[in-house]
Amino acid sequence: MPPELGAQIDHESWYLAQLKPGGLDRAITNLARQGYESFMPLREETRRHAGRWTKSVKPLFPGYLFVKVSDNRRNWRSINATYGISRLVALEAGHPTPVAPDIVAALRQRTSEDGKLQSPAELEVGDQVRVVSGPLADKLAKIEAIPEQGRIYVLFELMGSYTKAVLPAADVERCTNSP
Repeated sequence: MPPELGAQIDHESWYLAQLKPGGLDRAITNLARQGYESFMPLREETRRHAGRWTKSVKPLFPGYLFVKVSDNRRNWRSINATYGISRLVALEAGHPTPVAPDIVAALRQRTSEDGKLQSPAELEVGDQVRVVSGPLADKLAKIEAIPEQGRIYVLFELMGSYTKAVLPAADVERCTNSP
């Protein structure tokens, strides 16, 4: 059973806060004023809009924000009352559910200083990936080779044949259904 937020614990825990629409900046500012640390991993995406390709930075988990609560903070209800936040996510009624520490640690390790998620170092030949940036955004591909750090060769299936392309490793993410 996970420890309650109000119980004495020997460390800090991360919780997931659901944001109100358009409340990200307001929530981060107001949480900082209350002494809470927050974390929002971002990723760069390329989208086609009105016939043009545009790059933008979007939250990895739209509508949610990680909030760190130390063991000496007992009143988690103050987070629920913070401007920009709807509520802390709770899987049990009445008590927020802590996020597994290894999940947040892995995300923070892959995040650059400006908050952008970097490509995973563990990409391997044969992995199924989704392109997240560039003119091939949202296309699925299979990694054919990783000749040097930061670049990968991928195969796209287009119109019944395979086409090879070279991409920056940061422009792809591993598909979750990949073996």
